[in-house]
Amino acid sequence: MDCSSQMPSPLIQIAPPLSAAPSKSNKLRASMAAPEPSPLITMVMGAICGTADTTLLQSTNYLKCAKQQGLPFTLRPSVLYRGYVVNTMSNSVCVMSQFLFNGLARRAITFGETRPLTNMEKVGCGVFAGALAGIVCSPMELVMIQQQRFGGGLIPTALAMCKGGPSVLMRGTLGMSAREGIYAGGFLGLMPVVRERVQHDFPDTLGKSADTARLTAAVTTGPLCTFLSHPPDTLKTLMQGDVGRQKYEGYMQTAKLRVGEAGLKELWSGMSWRLGRQACCVFLFDKINSDLTPLLFPPTHAA
Repeated sequence: MDCSSQMPSPLIQIAPPLSAAPSKSNKLRASMAAPEPSPLITMVMGAICGTADTTLLQSTNYLKCAKQQGLPFTLRPSVLYRGYVVNTMSNSVCVMSQFLFNGLARRAITFGETRPLTNMEKVGCGVFAGALAGIVCSPMELVMIQQQRFGGGLIPTALAMCKGGPSVLMRGTLGMSAREGIYAGGFLGLMPVVRERVQHDFPDTLGKSADTARLTAAVTTGPLCTFLSHPPDTLKTLMQGDVGRQKYEGYMQTAKLRVGEAGLKELWSGMSWRLGRQACCVFLFDKINSDLTPLLFPPTHAA
């Protein structure tokens, strides 16, 4: 997923309300040490984020995959939103799983204590959560890739993939885990770290409001995470689009073949579409979790 197309509470700390500079700093520190939300809350918010991402940005996902596989460019909605249902399911489950695994990892690291995590701990938990979620959601992304490439309904495509057995269903899983690990490490770890730093160091300019700090963090971390995670995404997409292995076998063979055909830059094919999507996603996810979580689950009930 991109599901290409990264991007919260157990992941991105709830942004503090604005007031005078000294009290804002105190509230920021307090929010960093707030109790972790329950697993149920993290799963609900993850599902909301994943659904919002796919609904708003599905077209960029198709255009990215089309560029990677050499499919023709199109603006036809019926094609751009091909595979939307399974992609919504996949992305919702993926982000929900990332939120859940991230929250569990954070609780494990702190042994249930209420203390702020170090920056490395935040990023590490995000990478761990993304890698595990990639394993969970890879088969659903496989179905989406097949629908985007060949058309067909959700159920017939899913049944055809199931008939191929584990070697087909789990094809591209390693690339999926690598992509999601880097991506989740960005929006669950690096994004809130940068946002908090911007709010702390630039309270009168970039950090004057939660949204300006969030936007600064998004345009800073989004491109980096996209650049690092795109090669495994490209290899995964090519392999999942060719389950019959007519051209692409394993990761090394696929990489050598693509680089030999069009150069090293081919590993970043379609990145511009994914870059725009992930920049929007990391902002969207942080915004939803910072603003919507306390509305749906007031702090007195969120611990």
